[in-house]
This record gives sequence, C-alpha cells and structure tokens, in this order.
Amino acid sequence: MTKKGVKVLRFLRKYIKEHEIPPTKAEILDAIGGKSVMALDYAIKSLEESGKVKRTLGKQRNIWLAN
Repeated sequence: MTKKGVKVLRFLRKYIKEHEIPPTKAEILDAIGGKSVMALDYAIKSLEESGKVKRTLGKQRNIWLAN
C-alpha cells in the first residue's frame, strides 16, 4: 500500500467513526494534504482492489470501509 493509500485509509476510518458517513473526495484531499483528484482516485482504486474499501456508484459520499 502506498503512503497516500495509508493516509486515505486512516482518514476514512477516523471520519466514518466520527460522522457515521463517508467523507467527500474534497474532504479527503484536504485532510491528507493532497492536490490531485486523479492521484486520490488512483489511491482509492488501489484500496478498493485490495478489498480495504468499497464504493457505491451514483452517490457523492460513496467510499465505505469494507467489512
């Protein structure tokens, strides 16, 4: 897992625990200090392929932790 992937996963765990909904991509970028949505999409796709997260298509807040 990349450093960015680790940051994203840690933020997702914390955010979902506190708010009970997933963050937006903008909130993730802000939290991890990222600037590129494409790089974030790549990190999320890698997490999804490794089974760490799952996405619900058609929703804005669609990145959930996989069980």
